[in-house]
Amino acid sequence: MQTGLKSTIRIVAAALVPICSLSQTQPVSPLQAFEVASIRPNKSRERMYYGLRNGTLTVRNMTVMGLIQVAYGKRNFQITGGTAWITSECFDIDAKAVRPLKATHDMEKALLADRFHLDFHRETKDTSVYSLVVARSGLKMKLSADQSDPQKGGPKETGPARIAGEGVPLYVIVNLLSNMLGRAVIDNTGLAGKYDIDLQPVSDSPQLTGDPAELPTPADAANLALIEAVETQLGLKIESIRAPQEVLVIHRIERPSAN
Repeated sequence: MQTGLKSTIRIVAAALVPICSLSQTQPVSPLQAFEVASIRPNKSRERMYYGLRNGTLTVRNMTVMGLIQVAYGKRNFQITGGTAWITSECFDIDAKAVRPLKATHDMEKALLADRFHLDFHRETKDTSVYSLVVARSGLKMKLSADQSDPQKGGPKETGPARIAGEGVPLYVIVNLLSNMLGRAVIDNTGLAGKYDIDLQPVSDSPQLTGDPAELPTPADAANLALIEAVETQLGLKIESIRAPQEVLVIHRIERPSAN
C-alpha cells in the first residue's frame, strides 16, 4: 500500500517450512460470502479507495495485490508468486452481504477465491527483518497528552520518510516504518501508549565510498537515510536481524470472472 495515503490500514527455520495448504477454490459457506458482487476493471486515475463497513465492500482503483494484502493482513514483501498483472491492473468492486450479516475480511477472502480463483499456501521462512529498539541516546518522541483509546489514532501527514501527528499509537508507527523500508519491522522497544511524532525526511542520503559494485542501490541508500533519521529524530534504533516470517505463496490467480 502506498505510504502517501493518509489512511492507515492495519501491518525460525533455516529453510522453507510449509505450515499448511489452503485451497481457496474449495466451496465456501454462503454465510461467509457476499450475496452479490460486481467487479469491473478501472482505467481511471482516481484516488484509490477501500471501504469495508456495515454490509458492503466498496473498492475503487485497487490492485489484486492490494486486496490480498488487506484481506490476509500481509504486506507486499510477504506475498510471492502470481503474475505481473496483479500489481498493475486495478479494479472497482461493489459487494453486499446477506442481511443482517456484516461485511468481513473472510467474505473478501471468499470473493478472491470465487471470482479471482486465488489459490495459495502459507510458508514460514527465516528472513531478514528489522528490530526496533530504543536508542542508547534515549527516546526523543514524547508521550501524547491524550492516552485515551490506545488502539485508535493515526498521523495527520505521511509520505516518503515522513510521519507527523499527535497521539499516534506505537503499532501504527511500526507499520508505517515497515511499509517505508519494504521489510517487516518487529517492535522490541517495550514501549506502550500513543506518541506525538514529527519525522522529517532527510534531504541527503549518507555519503558512501568504496567499490561502486559493492555500494548500495539508491533504494538501499534511502533506507539508510531513513534509519539514521529515525534514530536521530525519534530516539529509536532500527537493527537488521533474522527471524521467522510467514509468507503467502500464490499458485493460481486469474482475472475476475464476468459479473
